[in-house]
Amino acid sequence: MFDKIEFRNAMGHFASGVTVVTVSDGQGGVGGLTANAFSSLSLDPPLILICVDTSSQALQYIEAEKAFTVHFLANTQEETAISFSQHGSGKAHGVEWELSERGTPRLTEYTVALECQLENELEGGDHVIIVGRVLDISTHKNDSSPLTYYKGQINALVPKGE
Repeated sequence: MFDKIEFRNAMGHFASGVTVVTVSDGQGGVGGLTANAFSSLSLDPPLILICVDTSSQALQYIEAEKAFTVHFLANTQEETAISFSQHGSGKAHGVEWELSERGTPRLTEYTVALECQLENELEGGDHVIIVGRVLDISTHKNDSSPLTYYKGQINALVPKGE
């Protein structure tokens, strides 16, 4: 048998991209989280999923607002990832953001931003699986290599030949 630390360490061997999810805090500010548990789910309709800790304040905001934006981060955005991984308020302190046409907070720097509406929620142990319907896609002019997460570390992916 294994414990949750051994399970976490084993899962850490799976490299993933790093995303930041932004959502309105309902008071004119921005809340959110850093998530590496992200996946595309369906092309028709266009659906994605993120996994959010049940104790996350961002989960409450997503459930209340029914809208959020997922940002794929560039390899230069480690500070943004760390900022949004902190508990409590003030996650966007020092991070530039704006409101989209739909009124959802969006970072000004990203590789790709997916504006989503809440489609469904599923229980998943100590997390909730959030299914989002993609309403809009924005691609930033800066097509940098992605920020990745591997063995508990945030890393910059460097493509072969660079």
